[in-house]
Amino acid sequence: MVIAGAGGHSLEVLEVLIAHQMTEGLAFFDDISANLIMAGKYPVIKSEDALRAHFAQDARFVLGTGNPKLRKRFFERFTALGGKHVSIQGLENLCSGAAEISGADIMNRCVIGPKVSIGKGTLVNTGALVHHEAQIGEFCEIAPRAVLLGKVSLGNQVMVGANATILPGIKVGDGAVIGAGAVVTKDVPSGATVVGVPGKIIKTNE
Repeated sequence: MVIAGAGGHSLEVLEVLIAHQMTEGLAFFDDISANLIMAGKYPVIKSEDALRAHFAQDARFVLGTGNPKLRKRFFERFTALGGKHVSIQGLENLCSGAAEISGADIMNRCVIGPKVSIGKGTLVNTGALVHHEAQIGEFCEIAPRAVLLGKVSLGNQVMVGANATILPGIKVGDGAVIGAGAVVTKDVPSGATVVGVPGKIIKTNE
C-alpha cells in the first residue's frame, strides 16, 4: 500500500493503518521533498516509474493529504498509474448503518448520522460531527471538530475549517471554503470563502 503524500496528515493516516495492522509493504509517495524515509522505517517513493512498479505488486493507495484539490489530483494521478483507492476508518467512530460512505476517509472519534451521504475521496477528520441527511460531495475536507447539522449539503472540493458549524439545511457550493470557527447561517455560492460568526462572505470566485 502507498500513502499519497508525506506531510502532517499522512502521519495521522499512518496511525490508523497501524491500528488496523495494514502496514505490511507500506510506502509513502512524495516527489517534492528530500525525505527518503518516513516515521523512521517506511520508504518514500520519489518517481512515477517507481510508483508504477510498486502498484504492480500492490495497487492499493490511501490519500495522505487534507487539501481537497491535492486529494483529487492524487486520486486521478494514482488511478491513471494503475492504483486502486482504499478508504480508511479510524477508531471510536459512531457511524449510522443508514449512512452511505462511498470511498471516504473517516478519521478517529467522528459521528456520522443516519441517511448521510459522503462522496469518494472526502476526508472527515478527527472529532467531526455530520448529522442526519447531510449530503457531502467528492474530495471535500471536513476539518477536526467541524459540525454539519441536519440536511446540510456540500458540493465537491469544499473545505470546512476546524470547529466551524454549518446550520441545518444550508447549501454550500463547489470549491467553497468555510473558515475555522465560522458559523454558516446562509447558503454559500461556489468558490466563496466564509469566515466569522455569523459567517460572512469575504471572497468570491468572480
